Amino acid sequence: MSILLAPDADQKVIHADLVYLTGSLADPEGASGTAHFLEHMMFKGTTQRTGPQLLAGLQEQGIQFNATTSFDRTRYSAMFSADQRKLDFLLELEAERMVAPVFSESDMSAELEVVRQEITRAQNDSLAMFSQQLLAEAWDGKFYGRSVMGSYDELSNVTLKDLRQFHDHYYQPNNAVLVLTGGFEVGQALSSVNDLFAKIKPSFHVINRIEYMSPKNTGSTIQVQQGEINILALGYELPPSQDNRNDAVIILAEMLAGEPHGRLYHSLVTSGKAQSVFVIPQLFRQGGQVIIGAVLGQGQSMQVIQQELMVEIKRLQEEPILAEELARIQTSRRPLKDLILNDTASLSDVLSEAVAQDNWLLHFQRHDQVEKLVPSQVQTDIEKLFADKVPVVGMLLTTLAEELDSFSDKTQELSRNDRDVALVKADLTASASEKIMAEVEIPDVAEFNAYIRTIETSIQRGELSNGMKVALRSLPESEDLVRGHLNLRFGNIENLKGTQALSDLAGTLIIRGTQKRSYQELVDKVNQLGAGFQIMPKQGMLSVNFASPKENVTEVLHLISEVLREPAFPKSEFDLVKRQQMQALMTPVYQPSNVANRALQRYTEQDYPQYDIRRNIESNDMQQLLKKVTMEDVQQFHQDYYGAQYGEVALSGNFDSEQTKETLETLFGSWMSPSPYQLVIAKHRHQSPVRQEVRAGKTGGYYQGRIYFSANTDTEENVELFIVEHILGRNPLASRLGKRLREQEQLTYDIRSSIRVPTQGDHAFVSIRGDFSAGQGVRLADIVKEEVNRIAEFGISQYELDLAKSTILGKRRRALNDDKKILGLLPKQLAEGTKMETWAVRNKAYAEASLEKVNAAARRYFKANEMVEFIATP
Repeated sequence: MSILLAPDADQKVIHADLVYLTGSLADPEGASGTAHFLEHMMFKGTTQRTGPQLLAGLQEQGIQFNATTSFDRTRYSAMFSADQRKLDFLLELEAERMVAPVFSESDMSAELEVVRQEITRAQNDSLAMFSQQLLAEAWDGKFYGRSVMGSYDELSNVTLKDLRQFHDHYYQPNNAVLVLTGGFEVGQALSSVNDLFAKIKPSFHVINRIEYMSPKNTGSTIQVQQGEINILALGYELPPSQDNRNDAVIILAEMLAGEPHGRLYHSLVTSGKAQSVFVIPQLFRQGGQVIIGAVLGQGQSMQVIQQELMVEIKRLQEEPILAEELARIQTSRRPLKDLILNDTASLSDVLSEAVAQDNWLLHFQRHDQVEKLVPSQVQTDIEKLFADKVPVVGMLLTTLAEELDSFSDKTQELSRNDRDVALVKADLTASASEKIMAEVEIPDVAEFNAYIRTIETSIQRGELSNGMKVALRSLPESEDLVRGHLNLRFGNIENLKGTQALSDLAGTLIIRGTQKRSYQELVDKVNQLGAGFQIMPKQGMLSVNFASPKENVTEVLHLISEVLREPAFPKSEFDLVKRQQMQALMTPVYQPSNVANRALQRYTEQDYPQYDIRRNIESNDMQQLLKKVTMEDVQQFHQDYYGAQYGEVALSGNFDSEQTKETLETLFGSWMSPSPYQLVIAKHRHQSPVRQEVRAGKTGGYYQGRIYFSANTDTEENVELFIVEHILGRNPLASRLGKRLREQEQLTYDIRSSIRVPTQGDHAFVSIRGDFSAGQGVRLADIVKEEVNRIAEFGISQYELDLAKSTILGKRRRALNDDKKILGLLPKQLAEGTKMETWAVRNKAYAEASLEKVNAAARRYFKANEMVEFIATP
């Protein structure tokens, strides 16, 4: 067993990955999906603990966990607060699962239905399906052409003996790598690993690597009709992931599809032949493919795109990469290595995926090799990669609109929606499985709140001359990039009415060049500074996220000011972006989750006037608004609305606070928006209960249900509402909805809830959403309402309450262990006039929440007969 340790004493979290160097390529013939199925079964318990005890134990320890399977590996991931006891618990569990997992026929039968739901869900993802179909065509349905999840029909024939044999063969210490990153002490970690794993004997089997199978290379064409977008793509074979020729593939992706400099971007997007372009390398241990393609809008030609793509591939050999092109790409990639090394989550991910490719240093070696590339080497490798290669041509075609026209929305009778459900009073004492669990440990709130107050002392809050609010958190010891958020706020309900298309277009265009620099010059300058920023337009707001090396913070802030205050709005970019947005609006919506969400918006927002910014505008109406927008409109909107006095800016990292505040004052302190501003505050509006079915795509369906009520953060039961929602459905595996609908009924792969309780206004609601197989939507909806009814009528147990407190407080603590997440809180706090103390007050409220008050909140607010439900069904 290999162990890979990346300790960082300053980190307050630990990431742990146990990677088995076997994935779906090892699936037996006729039993595709076996590796993935086993991944699911590994959560069903061991000889020392049952499946429910295993999941509850992870929750009690505050360990976030997940597992994934790919062609080359199966990976079990966990993240938790830096605590040797939690690490010991996890390592003990993984040692048990390596040696003594417990599978049963009943567990297999139940989990097979959950996997079936996951397969259905994956089939609903048109882009993932398209990518898999390209692989399937190239490898003739074998090797990389065989789905990682497998087929339900083949999995139905997998026996208990088959699963045990697969586990015995591959889940062995000499086929595993343990990756630990974050805040652990090396000596203690190694001691625990040695105590738990060294005694496990290695496999007596020879763990064979699967013999490579070459793709067909016959130039075939596939068509997939599914989803909401049209794509034309070429799939070319790649060598094994460690092959140095793949360094050139990294360059190739940016060289062809980078914006605004990419060759395909110029030939297809700028010219209006395609909506966007992409290059996606898929690198696996023994081979792979690169997908080169374009997204098409309405009226754009597949044939033209195919010809253009082939021309550009040929041009790669006739017009080698220029030194300027290569230097630009190398400059943009230069900060990536340090970004990963300074982020324990990213480092864990990169190392875990690299060990699956037989070289844990692969990512960093490739980074260094790309940095050293010269044009002649790139050209040689590209010529080798494409020499004598015939691509698979793939076409992803949207679902035909006429297939949906014959289906009208159906509203079922509320009597059915509200029919009586058989409720059995829950046993509010601890269940048999709970009784043998350790007592739930509630995090030390006093210590946590002291830490929160320490955070607040590190933040300097103030205002610029014009009223713009500022929060600066200087971290002198930080080696990470300096990061920042900046919000511009403008307008109100009255003066923004009907400006949705204009506001989106202006906010998107603003980064496309300034009075001093072109779009390309702007991108190049940002890359030269080792920085990055992203601009996101919203209704009544423009948000900027940015990051910079500490030595370049001042220059980056000047650049952001230049973009925001001196945009050029070039006519060519105006035409391009407007065309792209128009094409996006013309794209039909078939994805079940999108269909359900739009139907819910349409129903709950119908009382707002047309073009009100609180109302989602229908696609056809948005198109009419966008058609009318002129270049002069965009320029005038910027002059009339943009300014800094109502906004916020926050920075976190290793920077000089005084110098930075002076810079902000110079750049933004006198910038004023001429338009009156008022925050749009949503008010609670009664929603008549309804259950409605709406037509979606061809495969699985999606459920979206909501309970609306009047509440905000000042509501007496505010904390109790979050606790009830957490227990009801926050965790798709361990919540009541998850246990009932996924584990018991096998109706869904993913069911979860969320809650919104605003700081201002009283527009509050609980959302419940999940996927389902065709024909199961009404049954799933009935059970959702039954569980909502049950939690309202019978309440929760003391154990559930204690576990929820522990989980919620643990998650809050982990959030504040991350400087980036603390930064993310600051603009909202500035806008609301709050400080970190509100977190301390809320922590205390969570810790003191009583069973009586929580159950009272459940009775008062969680009313199943008032639910608004939409079922998107195939």
